Amino acid sequence: MSRAETSAASATRSTKSAFPALVAAVLCSGLISACSSLPKFQAIPTADVAAMRADVNFLAADALQGRETGSAGYQQAADYVAQRFASLGLTSITGDDYFQQVPFREARWPTHSAHRATLMLHSREGDITFELGSDFIAAPPAISEDTATNGGLVFVGYGIEAPEFGLDDYAGLDVQGKIVVMLDGRPQRLPNEVGAHFASGRSKRATAARHGAVGYITLNTPAREYRRPFARSAEHIPDPSFDWVRADDIPGNAIPGLHPGVLLDIPAAKQLFMGAERSLDTIFTETANGLVPAGFPLPYTATLTSRAEHRKVISPNVVGLLPGSDPDLKDEYVVFSAHLDHIGVDKPGRHDAPRSGHDAVASGPSASQSAPLDRINNGAQDNAAGIAVMLEVARLFVESGRAPRRSILFVAVTAEEEGLLGSDYFAQHPPVPPKSMVANINLDMPMLLYPFKDVIAFGAEHSSLGKTAARAAERAGLKVSPDPMPEQVIFVRSDHYSFVRQGVPAIYLITGRDAIDDEIDGAGAQIEFLKTRYHRPSDEADDQISYIAAQQFAEVNYAIAREVTDADEKPRWNRGDFFGNLYTN
Repeated sequence: MSRAETSAASATRSTKSAFPALVAAVLCSGLISACSSLPKFQAIPTADVAAMRADVNFLAADALQGRETGSAGYQQAADYVAQRFASLGLTSITGDDYFQQVPFREARWPTHSAHRATLMLHSREGDITFELGSDFIAAPPAISEDTATNGGLVFVGYGIEAPEFGLDDYAGLDVQGKIVVMLDGRPQRLPNEVGAHFASGRSKRATAARHGAVGYITLNTPAREYRRPFARSAEHIPDPSFDWVRADDIPGNAIPGLHPGVLLDIPAAKQLFMGAERSLDTIFTETANGLVPAGFPLPYTATLTSRAEHRKVISPNVVGLLPGSDPDLKDEYVVFSAHLDHIGVDKPGRHDAPRSGHDAVASGPSASQSAPLDRINNGAQDNAAGIAVMLEVARLFVESGRAPRRSILFVAVTAEEEGLLGSDYFAQHPPVPPKSMVANINLDMPMLLYPFKDVIAFGAEHSSLGKTAARAAERAGLKVSPDPMPEQVIFVRSDHYSFVRQGVPAIYLITGRDAIDDEIDGAGAQIEFLKTRYHRPSDEADDQISYIAAQQFAEVNYAIAREVTDADEKPRWNRGDFFGNLYTN
C-alpha cells in the first residue's frame, strides 16, 4: 500500500494470544443469523480459507523477490493470477493472456555524469547556487532526459485555487512565464480529503500550468519538517522516477511546458525572500496562526536544470471478466481492483518512504537470483492478501450458480507502489467504454490481523456505496465504523482514487479495530503492524495473518459486490459531494 507512515505510539497486546476454537463456529452462526434477518437477500456463501492461504503463500514467497513492478518476480505473480482467472472461467478481454500491458518510463540520474539537477538564484548582487541534497531535493525528470527553465520568481502562498472554499492564491498575480514558489501543504481550514486533493502535487502542478507558470519550487515548512524531516527525504534522491507513458510518448502525469519541481529546505528558502515585502519567517507565523498568506513577486530570477537517463519498462495489469446476465445491465461494469506489486528487495533508507526505491525495476532479480531472505519485502498483507480476497470473491460469484446482473472486471493492477500508476493507466485506458464503469471496489492491505466485529469503509460518505457497505456489513454480522485516522486521508491514497478521478464512485474497505476476542487490542495491533511490518521484510505469510479474518473479509466484500451488481440502479454520487461534482461535471 502506497502510504506515508501512520503516526502513533501506543503499544499493542499480542495478536497471537490463545483464541478459543469456538469463535469460528460463533462467527459462522452469526453470519447465518444476520442473513436470515434480511430475507430479501440470499445467504452469503462461505469463503474458502485454504484457497486464500495458498494464494497468499505463493504471492508472498521469497521466490518472487517482492513483486517489484517490471521485475521477473512481478511477472511470476501476474502469470499466477492469470492462471487463477482462467481456472475460474473468467474471460480475457485484453488478449489471450489476460494482460493489459502498461508502458512505463523509468528515469534515473546519469550514470557517467556529475550533472543531475541544479537550482541557481540570480540577483543584482550575483548568483547563488543551491546544492542538491543539502539545500533542495529533485527527482530525475521523466518528461525529458534534459530539462531547463528560467524565469522570475513569484510567491503564490500554498498554490491553491479553490474559490468554492474562499481560496485563490493566484488572485492578482501574474505568473505567465514565471517560476512559482509555493508552500508545501494546505490551509488548516480546508476539510481533510478536500484539502488533500488541493494539496496534492498533481493539483498544484495543474493550477500553476493553467496560469502560465514554467516551473515551480515547493518550500519545506515547519509542519512538513515535523512530519517528515528534510534529511530523511533527501536519502531518497538516488531513487528513480517512474510514470506510465501515453501514445504520444509523454508521461501520463507530466505537464509539457512545466519544468519538474524541486523541494527547497527552510534555510535555503529564506534567501528567496531576502529583500522581499515579507520574510519567510513572517509567512510561517501567519500559517501557524491559521492565516492564508497572500502572494507577491520575489526580487529574483532562477534557473532550474535536470538531466536523466530513460528506459522503457513494461508491466501488466491482469484483467478477468465475469459477464453479467441481465440484457439491460450487462454492459455496465463493476471494477473489483487490488494491487499485485510490492516494493521488492530492501535497500538502505527505503523504510517509511512514501514511495519505494526501484533499483530492481526492469532488470529485477529472477527467482534464481535470490537476495538475502531478510531483505525481501514479500508484502503478505500489502497486498498478497488483497489479491487472495479478490480471487476468492471471484470464485464465490462463479460458484454461486447465479451470475451477476452487471458484469464484473477483476483487475490486479501493477505499480501501485510507484504512485497508483497501474490503476491510473487502467482507469484512463479501460478495455470497456469508460462511461460503462459504474463502480469500483478496491482491496489494499486489508489488515487481516484478527477476527473482527467491524469494517472501515473509506469513501463511504461520498456515494451510495456507503449505504451499500452498511447493509452488506449487517448481513455479514458486522458494522461499519468511522474512519479512525481521517488525518491520513486514505480516500485519496489508494487505487480506488484513480477511478474516482474518472468520475466512478468507489469504496475501499479494511478491517475495523473492534476484535471479536476482547483480549486483542485491535487499534494497537494495527498500529503495531504499521510500525514494525508495513513495507518491511517482516510482512511475511506467517501467523500474523488471520484466515478467519480473511474469510470474514471476503464474504463482506462479496456481499457489497453482489448488491452493486444486482441492484436496479447503478451507484451514484451523493448530492453536492465535492468529488462527484469535481470529476463528473
